[in-house]
Amino acid sequence: MIENNFLIDCHPREPEDRTISPFVETKEGALFYKQQFLNPQFLNLSSQILLFEEQVVVDHYVLLFDRNETLNNYAKTLVECGGKINEGPGQWPDEFCPELESELFQGLSMYFLSASMPSGVILVLIAPSLPEDPLTKMLKERGPNIVHHVAILVDDVSTAVEIWKKKGFFPLSDRPQDDGSLCQWFLSNSVGQIIELISRRKKSLATFSCNNIMGLRLSELNRK
Repeated sequence: MIENNFLIDCHPREPEDRTISPFVETKEGALFYKQQFLNPQFLNLSSQILLFEEQVVVDHYVLLFDRNETLNNYAKTLVECGGKINEGPGQWPDEFCPELESELFQGLSMYFLSASMPSGVILVLIAPSLPEDPLTKMLKERGPNIVHHVAILVDDVSTAVEIWKKKGFFPLSDRPQDDGSLCQWFLSNSVGQIIELISRRKKSLATFSCNNIMGLRLSELNRK
């Protein structure tokens, strides 16, 4: 969560090591953003990082905000820092995928926006829609700067998933979601930290597809 009074500088002093991670990794396996690295210019630099002792390329970072207003203020700064809004803002999934059965996503709606930075890194901004929805619960339980999830760009998700299984992560669906353009597989560990593996077959700035999120949701429901 980024506070209203967080000051963002588009041109901070660049770290000597551009591969430094913006995350604090707990021994249990949870991720938190380092407060000093929430600057969009820093995240703009940090696509290649070390994550759970694995050298990875980040496709997109996901930042969780407490409310829409805070999110929109941050988004304005992203644009001032050279970012470009790609998706949203709007209520996800209703305003992005109106063809989906809304009852299947009851309680999972969120305010959503994504922006690409000059380096190519994508920042996804999300905020809760309801007082007691899962995102609000996450903020209450984990506190400020919790990482909702981080998406790792890979060549082949089926190969990559075996690496992350050895690190204690398990797939949230029995197979990856693949619409022919985006192939995505979401994993979690024992503390609920989510890692997304994503492979892009076509040049795109999309962070999801309606086909993929429907497939993931049906898989989640079938596992219950």
